[in-house]
Amino acid sequence: MVIHPLHTLGFEPIALQPGPLSLADLGFEPVTVTFDAHSIGAVDPASGRTIVQPTDNSAINQALATEAMPSYTARLEELLRDIPGATLAATRDAKKPARLAEKIAGEGQPAGTVSDYGAAQIAVDSPQAKDAVVAAVERHFPVLRQQDHFAFGDPVYRYRSFSLQVQMPNDASEELQIVPREVLEANQQEHHRYKQARNAELAGRTAAQATAAARALNDAAMDRFNRRNGVPTGHGAIVKGAVVKGSRVRLADGALARVVYVDPNMRIARVRTEDGRNVTVRRKDLR
Repeated sequence: MVIHPLHTLGFEPIALQPGPLSLADLGFEPVTVTFDAHSIGAVDPASGRTIVQPTDNSAINQALATEAMPSYTARLEELLRDIPGATLAATRDAKKPARLAEKIAGEGQPAGTVSDYGAAQIAVDSPQAKDAVVAAVERHFPVLRQQDHFAFGDPVYRYRSFSLQVQMPNDASEELQIVPREVLEANQQEHHRYKQARNAELAGRTAAQATAAARALNDAAMDRFNRRNGVPTGHGAIVKGAVVKGSRVRLADGALARVVYVDPNMRIARVRTEDGRNVTVRRKDLR
């Protein structure tokens, strides 16, 4: 067998540089992959929902939320040390895959708009503790959005909570619910009522009975919380006297609301109704 030098077979000699070679040295073009984090806070055009996660891939969003959860939990525990009457009641570092798929496919929530890949609940013993927790969270985290259903509850089940969506350093965002202690305890015991109503709605069946049971459960729990704190009881109970921030009022059309801002000079107030509307009214029209 005759051995020929490579150059006689038509191969060009290659001069190799000393040391390890990069992909660019071998002729590969680099590709940069980035998350579209700047879109966080924008509205998804298809669903009308706010984008709160860094990607439209549910697996990536879940991995990021799970990765951020130890730091999230530690920071919550730290800020709660100085707030009497507030405790970290529950945390969840990953959403159940079946429920996540149900939200995305069954409820029309794009992966980037799902809020609770990671979540925590804080139980509070008083409205003052709730206010202190909200202020502390706003100091310690970038807050993407917040929703106040603490006094009246959400429009469907009347579940009481003050919810915040907070952003972590890796761009994932985590959900936080601040809940009256009696409401949280009641729902931990009777969560099946909420699930019955939700499952019925998803299946296209009437959920009236289960929804009514959930409302009654939440109203009764909030009444216990209010009685313990000296707040007038009963769903939509109204504080008589001066119109001030935080007082419950009734609008001229009979709707119940809570005052969120009072202008002392223009004699107007901004209120939030129990069905989630923000309304500006004249103070004399409040009762």
